[in-house]
Amino acid sequence: MPAPAPARAPGPTLACGIVNPRRCSPPKALIAIAGVAALACTGGAAMAQSNPVATTIDAFVAKHPTSSVLVQRLDAAGPVTVASWQPDTSLAPASTMKIITSASSLLTVGPDFRFTTRLEAGADTEGPGGIIHGPAYLIGAGDPMLATRAYSRANLDRLGTPIEALARNVRRHGVRSITGGVVVDETLFDRQRTGPLWKSSYRWECPPLSGIATNQNLANNGSNVSSPAKAAGQRLVAALRAAGVRVSGRVRAARDAAGGTVVGQVRSRPLARILDFMNAHSDNFTAETLTKDVGAYGAGTGATRVGTARAENLLHERGLLQVNDNFVDGSGLSHSNRVSAATLVGVLRLALAEPAWGDVLIDSLPQGGEGTLIRRLKGPKVRKRVHAKTGYINGVASLAGTVTSVSGTPYAFAFLMNTQDISAAQKAMDTAVTLMATGRADTAVAVP
Repeated sequence: MPAPAPARAPGPTLACGIVNPRRCSPPKALIAIAGVAALACTGGAAMAQSNPVATTIDAFVAKHPTSSVLVQRLDAAGPVTVASWQPDTSLAPASTMKIITSASSLLTVGPDFRFTTRLEAGADTEGPGGIIHGPAYLIGAGDPMLATRAYSRANLDRLGTPIEALARNVRRHGVRSITGGVVVDETLFDRQRTGPLWKSSYRWECPPLSGIATNQNLANNGSNVSSPAKAAGQRLVAALRAAGVRVSGRVRAARDAAGGTVVGQVRSRPLARILDFMNAHSDNFTAETLTKDVGAYGAGTGATRVGTARAENLLHERGLLQVNDNFVDGSGLSHSNRVSAATLVGVLRLALAEPAWGDVLIDSLPQGGEGTLIRRLKGPKVRKRVHAKTGYINGVASLAGTVTSVSGTPYAFAFLMNTQDISAAQKAMDTAVTLMATGRADTAVAVP
């Protein structure tokens, strides 16, 4: 278990937000990141005719001061702060929280990690003729993408882990009959089905969480399943029968039996592809499942509180956690999450400095005109130069990512704006990013 993060004073209670981002990598060779942890965090946005990005931010925060903003030009000699307003103030991040979740999952298991869901026969139950005398055990691995092929085509950009492939692999193993039904083990995760401190209405924003989930724990009619384990078992039974395996007996949830033999398994796409899906669609279910996975694979306990604590520890170890940051969930749905602009920019700079995993994070963020940026940053001089994650909900608008100017100058930025005027906030963000992309801040001096 990692050492606990230092205690922090709770941040103010503010409304939360959800939003999204994607492709065009800045030239990392130009970025000499000197001390990723040493962000230039100043408290006021400078007004300067020669710095239109700072002028844009100043005009907005003058009317909406409950904001946290940091824009840094990543010069070869080190980062230059182009615009700044309360950058170390921790506010509700909305879906820009998914940048933290992406980083913590990549740092925990790596971009090539694949979730492996398996079916086992109990000890001494595999008999001649391919008959399992007793139950087979379906063991969950925390794969957020396990799904039927039909659901994957319709809802997962065809990136789902096909449960039909698991069934075919069982048949190829030689299994022809299972006499004792299917026992489903979902105990990789705890039994908490929602994120902490969520509104009851958020059950429609994120289906129930579990150590094994199929079709994102949605029933065929689109409602949430009542028992994720039983739903997974029933879908496997249907797939097994379609593959030519007879199954008798009931489906039930219980722990795996010790000493079993693997009779079939299926592996997910690499984590890198799962993050592509999550960040393009700002998918809350994937983010929350990955947060529990960070706890399970990184600290031995598949609980949201453990996954978020590990995420905090990972950033604290790298000097990136601000004193009032508070990670409560992985999606940004909770109103109690607190993240600063300095933290988000720090994570982005760390990703640029460590391309082995960082390129995956940056490339998973949508570009202009993609994903949740489908109607934003679409100008021809901007859309292929920006990768950004949006956030919006209940009086919060946010945007964080990277952009490369027409001259090849890279930037990292984060805007967390708590305001009811979402349209004005998004306009200010998009104007600032466009100015960076078109080179208008390439020669701006650092703000004081």
